Amino acid sequence: MSYNKYINSDNATRCEATNMDANEVLRRYAAGERNFRQADWRGISLAKANLSGVDLSGAHLSNADLSNSDLSNANLNWAGLRGANLSGANLKGAKMPDGRTHSDCLESANYFFS
Repeated sequence: MSYNKYINSDNATRCEATNMDANEVLRRYAAGERNFRQADWRGISLAKANLSGVDLSGAHLSNADLSNSDLSNANLNWAGLRGANLSGANLKGAKMPDGRTHSDCLESANYFFS
């Protein structure tokens, strides 16, 4: 399913408008897709997911559950993380919203903005 066709639809749901549900995210990731720039993943549950190397720059991740996920080497530049659950997530090598690259885990709550 191509999600781009929903972008300009007035009656599209939030998930259809810019992305997909968690199962679709995981399916695309498994197929080799890593570019999820500016994705709207608000409220999505991807706990314990392997998303190593994913590009989520400019993504909306408010209230997303990414707990215990592998986000190593992920690009989270300009991502909105207000209310996102990153507890236990592997952030080694991840580029955070402030442009810093982290060595292992979330060091500050200053990333939680939208």
